[in-house]
Amino acid sequence: MKTRTSLVAGLAAAALCLPVAAPAVAAPSSGSATFAAQVPSAQAPSARSGSVGGAASAKLGKPSYRKLQTTKKRTSVTVRVTKPRYQKVALQRKDSGKWRTVSTTRAPRAGSSAKVTLRVPAKAGNRAYRVVLGKSKHNKTVVSKSFKIFQSDSKKHAKYIAKARSYIKKYCPTTPIYIDSPRVKDSWAIGMAWTRWKATPRWTGKGWVYDWKWTQTIELASGQDAGQLRHTAIHECAHIVQARPIGKSEAAYDASKKAEKKIFAKGAADPQEQQADCMATAITGSTRYNYYTSSCKGSRAKNAKSMWKKWGLKYQNPERRWTTPAG
Repeated sequence: MKTRTSLVAGLAAAALCLPVAAPAVAAPSSGSATFAAQVPSAQAPSARSGSVGGAASAKLGKPSYRKLQTTKKRTSVTVRVTKPRYQKVALQRKDSGKWRTVSTTRAPRAGSSAKVTLRVPAKAGNRAYRVVLGKSKHNKTVVSKSFKIFQSDSKKHAKYIAKARSYIKKYCPTTPIYIDSPRVKDSWAIGMAWTRWKATPRWTGKGWVYDWKWTQTIELASGQDAGQLRHTAIHECAHIVQARPIGKSEAAYDASKKAEKKIFAKGAADPQEQQADCMATAITGSTRYNYYTSSCKGSRAKNAKSMWKKWGLKYQNPERRWTTPAG
């Protein structure tokens, strides 16, 4: 059985591997920084950029895609073509060491630039892809850098995912679950949960606002018995819930983290991991599978139960978008 370890990454939180790191907020000009540094002013952004003239030949932008996908859900790769002239655009996948075309489309017949979308066929596993802009009288063949997309095998793991979902359907009813993802396979973790959020400033004509968005996912290792899977799924759902206060306000999130750090200060493990274990215990009534702490009584039990009660049923959309006033 795999053990678990802490993992910190950018805006995300991973569990049975998960610290919720401070989110980054894009400044009105460009770049990113912590929340404390980002308060939009009433002034228009100072950063500027521009260009004159057209591209000498057609070019490909950086492909846009989701690294985690499933074989069940229709997915795609988007790429920008500069100077489109009805060139063939192909998505290629590397199979057995050779690149083969798996999807094609055409760029528009005219324009300075345009985005094109390529369908990603179902193929389980973590596989390499690239986009190829076909040769034409306007350009030579252009090939993007390769990138990897993982597709969780929806058919193979259908019953396993359904079982995991049954344990968390009240609090994480639609959070995507991926099985044996690269992050899980390449680590000691048997589960991870991630919340990535971003706030982009926007001028409305009357003042600045933040357009927020977050993406939440759960990743599990296969092969866990019913008891372990139940605990792991609930523990990961707990990490999803830990991030939800940001859906209300930065102040709510900060207050939740302050209480977490105070109540779960004792112990070698990260406070949020201990809190997630106790949140799992609050539902299962057992500490048998707890990895980070078995001390889940008193103020810890009260806090764990309050997290489910206060945030478990709120902001459940794993692709939530919302807007808040700035300042």
